Amino acid sequence: MDESLEPEQKLPQGVELTPHNPAYRDDAQQFYDQLRSHAPRFHDPRYGRIMLTNYDDVRAAIRAKQFSVNAQFSHDDSYLRRIAATGLDKREGDTAYEPPLVMLDDPDHRRVRSLMSKAFTPRAIEGMRDRIEQITAELLDAISGETEIDLVEKFAGPLPTQAILDMMGMTDSSTNDFKRWSEQILMGYDPERDANVREGLRQAYISISKEFRRTVALRRQTPGQDLISAMVEAQENEDRLSDLEIISLCTQLMVAGNVTTTDLICNGLFALLQRREQLRHLCSHPELIDSAVEEMLRFDCPISETARIATQDTTLNGCPVNAGDTLTASLSAANHDPNKFADPHRFDIERENNDHLGFGSGIHVCLGSSLARLETQIAINALLKKFPNITLSTEQKPTRRILPFFSGFTRLVVKLH
Repeated sequence: MDESLEPEQKLPQGVELTPHNPAYRDDAQQFYDQLRSHAPRFHDPRYGRIMLTNYDDVRAAIRAKQFSVNAQFSHDDSYLRRIAATGLDKREGDTAYEPPLVMLDDPDHRRVRSLMSKAFTPRAIEGMRDRIEQITAELLDAISGETEIDLVEKFAGPLPTQAILDMMGMTDSSTNDFKRWSEQILMGYDPERDANVREGLRQAYISISKEFRRTVALRRQTPGQDLISAMVEAQENEDRLSDLEIISLCTQLMVAGNVTTTDLICNGLFALLQRREQLRHLCSHPELIDSAVEEMLRFDCPISETARIATQDTTLNGCPVNAGDTLTASLSAANHDPNKFADPHRFDIERENNDHLGFGSGIHVCLGSSLARLETQIAINALLKKFPNITLSTEQKPTRRILPFFSGFTRLVVKLH
């Protein structure tokens, strides 16, 4: 799938195509536009991958059955191999690392996802509405006397973390601890991580595993109506999940569920706060929140890219792909493809036919997408109703997360009045 380039066309590659590059971090779309124009199937030699930036290729890659998500099928020098290497010592008895759901193929993927999906049925998600509204109201009450806050720390961070703890039957656990551990574990997706980051990753796995291990033991003695109880029951009745799998799945759910929803809320609010006419329109017409959240997912999706590996020589939309090739499918670039979306760099909360890939597609479509949508819809409407004059701080600049695959803020300071 190598693209023929003229000598003068020097395209970015490797770390330049990650948030470690400040220019990319500030405006990734300029890089995606450049690749899409000159090499939409760009062979990146530094990271041993093929970068896909047009909508049709990205959608085909993430839906095609001939591609795997298991890094073991990739070349030894591939980007995905570097991501998959967690840096954890498997002999460490207190860790519970297993390959995450996003790196499992069928039938293991189907087995695990079928169990977890019971917690994400439309009825189950709708049943969480009252509790999410309550958490949101409590967080807004807590900041009602403030004039300036960090949205990540005070609002968008704790809300989804608490919601997932509730789902697991761990309502009284510390949201601050689980949020901190989640952020540390997320750094396992950084191919450039150093020794300090790897140690933080290991310690976070140990800490979060201890909490989930303790809860699993309690639920075995006294089952409840929560997700961990359901996992334990499935294990005992059908011998389907080991303790290690339960703890690892809880870790994955916590990390993926709270971080990406936090990012969706903050990314969406950042887009609104930069476009006052859109913000005022949503404040005047809160019934547009469903459409607004879909545009947030398209415009600045929390998961910016995903990966697939060819297990054998094959093709993608007629172009050859060799066994072992890693395809980096940029969801963010696909969502800004002008051949799919009119005026793609324009943020429009009433955009029609918004067939974005913000939550992926195919069998690996985000399991918690309905919950993330609900939390974001409730959070943003409630925040804007209470603080309609909210603005970005002019003194404290937003801080983007320096991490491939995930697009979000670690700090987003706003003025409430």
